[in-house]
Amino acid sequence: QNNLGSAYSDRIKFDRGENIERAIECYQAALQVYTRDALPQYWATTQNNLGNAYSDRIKFVRGENIERAIECYQAALQVRTRDALPQDWAMTQNNLGIIYSDQIWVNRGDNLERAIECYQAK
Repeated sequence: QNNLGSAYSDRIKFDRGENIERAIECYQAALQVYTRDALPQYWATTQNNLGNAYSDRIKFVRGENIERAIECYQAALQVRTRDALPQDWAMTQNNLGIIYSDQIWVNRGDNLERAIECYQAK
């Protein structure tokens, strides 16, 4: 389901919005098996991928999709720590920085500061 979600996200044919919705469904289905307790790395990767899908989501309110993406990235960072998985941690930190710079729900200046913190995390 995780790979199928990636395929739908990257799919060129058909409606882009529908492909993203299908990707979200696949990632959510994968999370039924890839639990944090049973398969933490797969769970974290799926959370990161789900965050990407919410980040690209066309349907529904943009701000709500951004909030969901942030939740997914923060969840992934519970497993993707700098010490345990430094490359994955850096990728997710970068994704989080991008989404904070796009966030519209809260003070724009505060979000840009959060984005900078994510990019500069050491």
